[in-house]
Amino acid sequence: MFVGLLLVSLIVAGRLANHYRNNAITYKYQRDTATHNLKLANET
Repeated sequence: MFVGLLLVSLIVAGRLANHYRNNAITYKYQRDTATHNLKLANET
């Protein structure tokens, strides 16, 4: 019983970590794109 609960907890923790990691990667891409576009706009 305890081993099963531990296994389920590890799986849930892994999925949550992966979810937040993907969100961070998406945020970084959007931030970098917006910064690049703003830099180009300011140079013109």
